[in-house]
Amino acid sequence: MSLPTYQPDYAVSSQVDLPRLPVYSQATETLWDVPPTVQEHRYHLTAKKTGAQWLVLTMKSRATSPTEAPTFYQGANIAGNLSMQLDKEESIDEVTLSLYGRLSIFSHSTSNFFYSSKTLYSAAERSLETDSPVSFLKRGRLKGSYEWSFSFRLPKGVSILSSIAIHGDASERENYHLPPSFSDDQANVHVQYSLVARVSRGGFKAGSKLTIPLAYIPLARPTPPSILRQLAYQESHPLVGPDGDPDGWKALAPVTVKGILFKTVPVEAECRISRPLSYTRGGPIHLLISIKCNNKQLYDLLTTQSVHFSLLQRITFGEALQRTRFSERLAPQITIKTLERAVASWWRDLSAGECGSTKTFAGELLVPNDLTPACRILHYGHEYELAFYGLSAVGFMQNPLPKKPLLTEPVGVVTAFAQAPRPRSYVPPEYDGI
Repeated sequence: MSLPTYQPDYAVSSQVDLPRLPVYSQATETLWDVPPTVQEHRYHLTAKKTGAQWLVLTMKSRATSPTEAPTFYQGANIAGNLSMQLDKEESIDEVTLSLYGRLSIFSHSTSNFFYSSKTLYSAAERSLETDSPVSFLKRGRLKGSYEWSFSFRLPKGVSILSSIAIHGDASERENYHLPPSFSDDQANVHVQYSLVARVSRGGFKAGSKLTIPLAYIPLARPTPPSILRQLAYQESHPLVGPDGDPDGWKALAPVTVKGILFKTVPVEAECRISRPLSYTRGGPIHLLISIKCNNKQLYDLLTTQSVHFSLLQRITFGEALQRTRFSERLAPQITIKTLERAVASWWRDLSAGECGSTKTFAGELLVPNDLTPACRILHYGHEYELAFYGLSAVGFMQNPLPKKPLLTEPVGVVTAFAQAPRPRSYVPPEYDGI
């Protein structure tokens, strides 16, 4: 069985490990689809009286335009220069540069999961290094131009203390992959990275702070699809169906949909989804569904609008069972929220032919470009699954009405394409955008 032979005149433009998620390939040294580190960024603080730029930070990143936040991929080196111009003598105690990773939930709960800091200048250390005695009043008085280079290597993950030892037990730490930066207003969750330059002044004078938001993207690819799938992409040929390319498809367990059409009518549906079960943002998920119905009236009523198939994001808030210094939590505190992130488009698979009481539809679900890869950090986590909700038709009503999907399959969402021919869309023109 193959999908229809519609050939598009375009190509689709262009996680951390969690239980139950499919395996994906970590990025290799070949970064052929990652923007180069050439975009320059410049940030500054200005003097209130003169408007002169007295503190300037410059860096390069993989951002695709100057308006984007500095963008860095997994394992990147955040490097640049910080310069300070003081036209008159000032008392400066310290100049530091700090890198933060923060998780914010519901606008009132903020936790740091990553922190790294470098001291670029310290008046106390400078006075110890000089051979001549320096009076306390003169220490740290600077004037003129100063420049420091800096470099932060982003780790692949962080280890965070999850419980403090009690009753003589050892403290426990939990390891997390560094989560991607994202801001999800619908879920009211934000993971933010920032680079902060601080200038601390002596005496009771207020210090100065320059904060630069950063974007972090974990680089992960799916494993290459089957050879026949790669050839179809490369040669712009129709996809080979499950019978001819069993390695390219996964058959989900058949489900029975029961509904009322003047009387109770059972319908059996069998879904197949394209392998591997990790999908790149901006790429398609190919689908097939075979619907077996012995009721001729309902069979004729089933159309491309009858199938309800979605990509869901399951969000978990809360903390698992753990012990703290003062108490033992007796049960996990978990809240789950489900959001629909994309829906599939369907069309008749005419290549399957008419097979008695079985009608076959081909489908495709486009993974949104801005979807955040699965992650888990502190008391937050999200992952993805494909969900089949059932069927609908004129005069046909599922009984009972489903409160949750009839069938789900965990899938991964990754940030880079497999090192293979780029996936193509096969949605017929008349169905595109439906």
